[in-house]
Amino acid sequence: MATKLTKAEQTRRTRRAILDRARQLFASQGYAATGTEEIIQELGITRGALYHQFKGGKQAVFEAVVEEAYSEMTTHITSQIHMGEADWEQLVQAALACLELAQQSDLRQIVFIDAPAVLAVETLVQFDQYGFGLLQEAIQRMVKQGQLDVVDAEGFSHVLNGALNELAAWVAQSPDSTRLQTAQDLVKDLLEKHRAM
Repeated sequence: MATKLTKAEQTRRTRRAILDRARQLFASQGYAATGTEEIIQELGITRGALYHQFKGGKQAVFEAVVEEAYSEMTTHITSQIHMGEADWEQLVQAALACLELAQQSDLRQIVFIDAPAVLAVETLVQFDQYGFGLLQEAIQRMVKQGQLDVVDAEGFSHVLNGALNELAAWVAQSPDSTRLQTAQDLVKDLLEKHRAM
């Protein structure tokens, strides 16, 4: 005999289904071309159910999709860091992994093209808070160890984060595969210029 789902579990499953479908549509056709009717059409739910889960409608759904994507990106970047290697190599690996994400098909459209156009800067900063915190900790540690020569550790964290965000957006704007390599070379060059000898 099948177990009857609790109200909370039904709600959780509905929310998950909306997010998964919306992410698929936002990634394949972009935010502007995706309507709420299209999101719910294949799910067998009403527009009211979508608005119950996401009070702000399509934009609220998109914001939740972007928030999840940022979390996945941070997890991916940290997974690319090889523990046991020197802090310098770990920082370079993390920076290069960040840029590689701009060429992943679903993230490319959602995070690097649509999110800056649709969501407030403050919202994106909030989503990036954990990842930026990890970057800042790494830079502060390397400055204290004498591996990085910068005017200010916190300020340089913002410089590197800004460079990564802008270069990732630049990589995402073109299918040209050489663009990623150029962006990675630019970041490596920026870091090398501040490496303490």
